[in-house]
Amino acid sequence: MENAVDAVKMAFAMLVLVIALSTAIYALSITNNTVKSIIYMNDRTNFYDNLDVTAESKTYRLVDSDTIVPTLYRYYKENFSVKIYDEDTLVQIFDINTEGEVNKASSLRPALRDEAQNALISKYGNKTVGTAEDSTNPYLFEAPWIGNTNTDTKTRVDLYVNGECGYINNIFVDYRNNNLKRLIDKKEANPGYEFVESFVKYTYTGDTIAVGEGDSIETITGNIQPEDKIEITYSLERVD
Repeated sequence: MENAVDAVKMAFAMLVLVIALSTAIYALSITNNTVKSIIYMNDRTNFYDNLDVTAESKTYRLVDSDTIVPTLYRYYKENFSVKIYDEDTLVQIFDINTEGEVNKASSLRPALRDEAQNALISKYGNKTVGTAEDSTNPYLFEAPWIGNTNTDTKTRVDLYVNGECGYINNIFVDYRNNNLKRLIDKKEANPGYEFVESFVKYTYTGDTIAVGEGDSIETITGNIQPEDKIEITYSLERVD
């Protein structure tokens, strides 16, 4: 009789063990699938196959400073990109998304930056203020104005347009050598030089895509109209 009772107990224990193992395996499977889904959704490259980017239009014209200045004061309000060239050299960029990425990368220790962030720092974080390269360096001063675009970004444009320096959020921003005024003076001193404006509008289409972070996220789906990205370039160059 005792043997029979022991056998029943052992059988019951085995049944409980099998049920527990099955439940644990099922839970692990659900957790694994959930983690995979989260990782997939947070990897923006998984949505890039549905993105089609084409240049819808590209135009060129000669402009003066009275066209450039108002454009600079609009870039942070209308979220388009403006690049300033001194002939073939990029000397400054005005792009809220790029500035936000530079600001984020600058806050990290070099060992914590990824490849894209290192590339941004190499291009826009190379401080040469006070050197011979100062006038042609697109240094962004770690973009301290990005926190308050309506006030601080306007101050940044003021400094660049007027060739001045000042503090923005306790960071010294110095445009005394690299500024729009220097390019205007160069144009006036060199007959045949003009500001050439190129205007490119890119149309983005796709089923689903999320680009950017925080307030700069742009989400595009098949249920809304295609969105445009505008890039304006001003290049001081000889045209005669």
